[in-house]
Amino acid sequence: MRLLPYINYFIEGEMALLWALEHDRLRRERVFRDRLNPLEVSDDLLIHYYRLPRHEILQLCEEIGPHIHRPTSRTRAIPIHTQILVALRFYASGTFQNVVGDVAGISQSSISRILNDVTEALLNKAKREINMPQNLQELMLIKQDFYGLSGFPSVIGAIDCTHIPIKAPANAVVYLNRKRKYSLNVQVVADSKMRIISFCASFPGSVHDSYIWRQSVLRQQFVEGQYGDSLLLGDSGYPLEPFLMTPVSQPTTDAHRAYNRSHSRTRVVVEQTFGVLKSRFRCLHGSGGSLQYDPVKCAKIAIACMLLHNICVSRRIQLNEPLVQEIENMENDAYRGNEVTGQARRRGQVV
Repeated sequence: MRLLPYINYFIEGEMALLWALEHDRLRRERVFRDRLNPLEVSDDLLIHYYRLPRHEILQLCEEIGPHIHRPTSRTRAIPIHTQILVALRFYASGTFQNVVGDVAGISQSSISRILNDVTEALLNKAKREINMPQNLQELMLIKQDFYGLSGFPSVIGAIDCTHIPIKAPANAVVYLNRKRKYSLNVQVVADSKMRIISFCASFPGSVHDSYIWRQSVLRQQFVEGQYGDSLLLGDSGYPLEPFLMTPVSQPTTDAHRAYNRSHSRTRVVVEQTFGVLKSRFRCLHGSGGSLQYDPVKCAKIAIACMLLHNICVSRRIQLNEPLVQEIENMENDAYRGNEVTGQARRRGQVV
């Protein structure tokens, strides 16, 4: 009987120890199994699936990592490079979030948060880095590059719009384009190397290209003379203005036909830009379905992809896939712009 208190004390001590060990096991941090390690994959595979090689992905990690880091006390945070790879895979494939999540071993809700964070970080970076020529030296270099394409002088950009397919939003009729599909109509200016130097992604698919141009900050900058005598080249959907050259609609002379040839061969870079952009990032192309978000988020994703496209162009990262092609049926617009002065400027280009 005298041993009973000692036995009870021993049992109570053992139970306390077992409880402490179990409690410690439950509180132990979960180890995230990282299935996306860029250091374990070749550059060819990285470019195929994520559009960027290893060093560019790591550079992105360094630049936007502080903006997407999400500290948490419950579990170990998803690595920065995994978050970026998840977003890149979504942009490149245009597939649904849950498919990307299944590949990475991450929940759909986590994929959604990652996509929001990475897209927002890339958007802010794009606002800083995608811009028109800022000084006379940059203007002259771009003009020389464009002149080398087909002898068209004074050009600093080719302008056009492209449609980004989206799901039907709340005010669906506004986003219904002339092909009876829901879209954003995004204005882009490209340089001679297919680098995007200006964008406007604020308008729905029902809005005509020329209306977007009239409302754009870029046009106001040209009106104010910010780019001197520089020119943009646009197709027949745009108004003829002193700083925006369009084709001669009914060429009757050899000079007119030569002008149109030079204009077409120079302006085609913006169409090629759209083809490469949407081939790299299928989320922007109809072959990948449509972006399943509200128009504001879709616009942010489009701008993020433009920034990534520019990185690929600047680093000469090749896209080893067939290019998609989109041929838009242009419509004439009632707005004629500064046609009188535009015609005078165009006559100066017809030689």
